[in-house]
Amino acid sequence: MPEKKTTAKTTRVARTPATATRAATTTRARAGAAATARRAPARAKAGTPTKAATRASVTARPTRRRSLVGNVIADKTPRTVIVEVTRLRQHPLYKKVIRVRRKFPTHDPNEEAKLGDIVRIEEGRPFSATKRFRVAEVLSRAAEARAAAPEAGAVEAALEELEGVTALRPAKKVSDDAAAPEGEDGER
Repeated sequence: MPEKKTTAKTTRVARTPATATRAATTTRARAGAAATARRAPARAKAGTPTKAATRASVTARPTRRRSLVGNVIADKTPRTVIVEVTRLRQHPLYKKVIRVRRKFPTHDPNEEAKLGDIVRIEEGRPFSATKRFRVAEVLSRAAEARAAAPEAGAVEAALEELEGVTALRPAKKVSDDAAAPEGEDGER
């Protein structure tokens, strides 16, 4: 019959709360010191700024707030605009690309955004029961886009100038035979 393998029995030492916390803090301190020692040469080589400069850069770091771009479709209520965000997604079964639209009530404290503007909105704290976004910036104004677009008359004039004609459709040439009325000659 094979012999049974015996394992050495270890005795468990009961720790008091004071010794348990002391052991945990020394373990954490050793781990923190080792991590700092590993990072220190890399930081010195890279030439990173001091602790004060690091603290300043932490406050200036970019946020992880969700940012969306949409079109203002309503601006009737004070300090609130409704922004419609359109995105394209593929139907899971039929694979057709679908345009999905979603409307976000958005806080606009200075009432900068007007109807038809394209704005970038950013997620933030709740401003009311429904508003969770605020206007970060106005990307394109509707009035500016209309003013920048050439009018039909200006396009027509530019085409005429380019072609060297005074009218888009030249007048019909009238021949002598067609100019005389039928009843006068008597031959017809």
